[in-house]
Amino acid sequence: MLVYDFIRVPLPIARVRHRLLAAVNGLWQHVAEAAYDEGEDLLGRVGPFGPVPGLSKAVSMRVGNARDRGEGFVIPLQWSATGPTELFPVMLADLEITPLGADESQLRLSGSYDPPLGPIGRQLDRLLLHQLAEATVRALLGQLVAALLKNPASQRGPGL
Repeated sequence: MLVYDFIRVPLPIARVRHRLLAAVNGLWQHVAEAAYDEGEDLLGRVGPFGPVPGLSKAVSMRVGNARDRGEGFVIPLQWSATGPTELFPVMLADLEITPLGADESQLRLSGSYDPPLGPIGRQLDRLLLHQLAEATVRALLGQLVAALLKNPASQRGPGL
């Protein structure tokens, strides 16, 4: 199954690039709650309403190396459930960051997953679970933008 969503960021691409790449550990820690291994492997929660206990699932997230794509860049992501994984799919996604003019950027997440449990899981996905996956992606993008806009002093550089 494919999921796709995007969100605007009221920051120029250079600031988004700096904040994501120079401070990826801190940003992802804020988004995912607890990071380890220098920001590459993360343990956190995702869900349709964000990391709300009881309404989200603990996941292990892998953040790949950024790749330039024109004026923007792409960061590969993968997340999978922790604990019993048979009921939860693995999500493979790309977070693409592109400029929308001089003072605005766009974060776009496109990903895919295979519903668990064979034919029953595919039916459940069509009925409800795909909507939850889309809401989870939307919530993750919103959390990421909030973290980008926080601009902690430790992330500030000249003109950033």
